[in-house]
Amino acid sequence: MSNDLMNNQNNLMDFGDDFFNHFGRNLFKHGFDFPASNRQMTMKTDVSESDTAYSVKIDLPGLKKENINIEYENGMLSVSGKQEQATEEKNDAGEIIHSERYYGSYSRSYHLPNVERDNITAKYDGGVLTLNLPKTVQSENNRRIEIQ
Repeated sequence: MSNDLMNNQNNLMDFGDDFFNHFGRNLFKHGFDFPASNRQMTMKTDVSESDTAYSVKIDLPGLKKENINIEYENGMLSVSGKQEQATEEKNDAGEIIHSERYYGSYSRSYHLPNVERDNITAKYDGGVLTLNLPKTVQSENNRRIEIQ
């Protein structure tokens, strides 16, 4: 415990910005991760495939449904979202003592070929976007050709 307190106070690169203060320590501890304020902007995704469809679940906590855009074009599923937040704290006299604004947007694309574009369904519930992408029925036109 005392070593942790000492390490936090003896930082040779004290620039005042938390990201740079702990850059070296965080780089080796968490890899190339962003500070906690930016972690919510990742799109954690689960993709599963069956013989008939792809199922995609994407965590998008805090987003409103109208701020999510889904497109499928040329075998690529693209999902994007934007998030806006503004907060104000006022004292008893109604004067603003603290104000913050935040805006972020992000997108991600997935290569999912042979999908029936017109039959894709999407559901957004509890911060999780669930997509069902049925595969096209491919006819068995493969036929062995005999050599004469």
